[in-house]
Amino acid sequence: MPQSRNRHKHHQQQPHHHSPVKPKRSAAMVLAIFVAFLGVAIALFTVGTDILWMIVGAATGGVTGYLIGKNMDNAVAKNK
Repeated sequence: MPQSRNRHKHHQQQPHHHSPVKPKRSAAMVLAIFVAFLGVAIALFTVGTDILWMIVGAATGGVTGYLIGKNMDNAVAKNK
């Protein structure tokens, strides 16, 4: 006997997958941004509005903040 086209097939239920959890912001990125702003502020108050020194201050502050934050992330991961 032919099957009807309207006949529903039984579907197997797929397990529900939870949406992936967003990773928390790492301390490295937060500190890199914070210390970069701090570097710009220090450059602004020490040498004035010279754009070259502001760029140097932001770059130095960003790298320093990233390295400090990276060490903090490693220390937290090591203690878990």
